[in-house]
Amino acid sequence: MNSKRKISIEVFEDHDKVTFYSIRIDSNKDLETDSFFDKTFNYKKFEEDIGIISKMIDKIGENGAKTRNFRNAGTRSDGVGSLPEYLYSSKLRLYAIHLNSKIVILGNGGLKSTKAYNDDPYLNDCVEVLRELDRHLKSRIKKGTVVVYENQLMGNLNFTLLQ
Repeated sequence: MNSKRKISIEVFEDHDKVTFYSIRIDSNKDLETDSFFDKTFNYKKFEEDIGIISKMIDKIGENGAKTRNFRNAGTRSDGVGSLPEYLYSSKLRLYAIHLNSKIVILGNGGLKSTKAYNDDPYLNDCVEVLRELDRHLKSRIKKGTVVVYENQLMGNLNFTLLQ
């Protein structure tokens, strides 16, 4: 049986060249990216990994979001990837939609302890939410109900996804 999730896209951080958005699921108190950092920040063993991801967000914000900044996590047809990129060895993954060089939508993530994200039910859910959102968002952009202007998303950024 499919369940519905209400997703809203909201600004997470504004940088010189990139606006980072995050998602809120079912009117939760926290954005998904805040939840990711909250649950991992207090663990000493993830301190280096959190530092890598935080520095990557800052670097992307200063230089623009390039495809090479993300590990592919979805399919070739969607923009879902993860931080950090392949150059860095990290046990953590933060999943995101790389919409273009000026807009990144961050989701949630966690410890990658399996060979592939889809072998872990939690990480798989993090990616599947973003894959479905990516599909709906691109459809709205094509229809003109969501507009991409510079580093901003404008229009109806509330979605109902079947999961």
